[in-house]
Amino acid sequence: MPGEDICREVSIVGGTYKETCYWPVWDELYGSGWRAVRVFRAYSPEANITFHTVGDDQVEKILKIYAGSEKLSNQLTKSSSNINFYYNHPLSYPKVYGYTTNEKRSMKISGRFVIGFGMLEADVQIEGEWVVYDPQSPRNPQSFRKQGGKAEHLALVLNESEAKRLSGETELPQIKTALFEREKCECLIVKCGAKGAMVFSSKDEEGTAVPVYKTSHVFPIGSGDVFTTVFSFFWFSGYKSIIAAMNASKAVAAYCEDKGMVDAIPELLKKNAFEEFIPNKAGLVYLAGPFFTLNAKLFVSECRNMLQAMGMQVFSPYHDVGEGKAEDVAPKDIEKLKKCSCVFAIIDGLDSGTLFEVGYAIALGKKVVAYVENETEGSLKMLKGTGCDIEKDFTTALYKTCWYAAE
Repeated sequence: MPGEDICREVSIVGGTYKETCYWPVWDELYGSGWRAVRVFRAYSPEANITFHTVGDDQVEKILKIYAGSEKLSNQLTKSSSNINFYYNHPLSYPKVYGYTTNEKRSMKISGRFVIGFGMLEADVQIEGEWVVYDPQSPRNPQSFRKQGGKAEHLALVLNESEAKRLSGETELPQIKTALFEREKCECLIVKCGAKGAMVFSSKDEEGTAVPVYKTSHVFPIGSGDVFTTVFSFFWFSGYKSIIAAMNASKAVAAYCEDKGMVDAIPELLKKNAFEEFIPNKAGLVYLAGPFFTLNAKLFVSECRNMLQAMGMQVFSPYHDVGEGKAEDVAPKDIEKLKKCSCVFAIIDGLDSGTLFEVGYAIALGKKVVAYVENETEGSLKMLKGTGCDIEKDFTTALYKTCWYAAE
């Protein structure tokens, strides 16, 4: 088993990309590879890191600055421009600029310990003794073995979409069997967003749930990179995969809580004790909000899409009942309010129907997450006084809703 060697030598391959989010504002140069370098350095200050990436002059300049002050060897393949990821909000699917298939190149990486991330601009062939591979592509993940990858000990870290696409299956038992057989991995981790993750050490075991750790704030851009990197650090260091994954989940909590402070994750974990959470059910979310203008309808639809993408059952009066006479609409909405696990309420504008739904839910003893950005303290007094969870950050509000629905 590996031990102290991890403190001396590790290779990381992955993208160095510009990340821009419109709300909340985020404009940084990271990408999976560069973020992994920074996180691994935080956990292992003495490690000799070899970083393989692709980038333009701006990337080269930044890497040289860090290489001069840290034990970092950069293997940069130059490109004419850098890739940019643009997010409307942290849970939205990003638009990608600066990438053309004409510039795609092949890279071969070898080392004893290797963390490999899929890259838009390169096909990566990895050969190592201990390898952790994260394809980083929900829509088009690439197989480690089909790319010519070789590893004596291989761990796959995938999100649910990647696991389904790579395996060609839709249910975890079949996904697990297919990936162990095709990829010849020693460990499989399937990340499930707000619901935590599942760890499998063989195709014959049922798997072990890894909890998510609740935070008061959630900033998920790059959280998957953090998980993969911290898992790699502990797995390379000789810890069992489930212990490595639990440490990775805690690191993600620290990262999300403090909006991307990668260098401070170990210190943040010393200062904060995050609440462990494993979902017990897939509850029903009642989506309350006005839908009388185009903007309102678009936003209600976005909320519904995001909650469903996070695995929630959602009842939306706009989508599931529609506009109609009060005597037809109201009884159907009330019926679902009685059956729901919790309510996600869009409060801005103080729509009377939404406020009624919130009050009715509170009277029924339901949890209410009130998403509001622009209202005064006075306008929110009754919501605060009756125990509503008032949240100004959209992503955090969605995560809290999922946690309440799964209790």
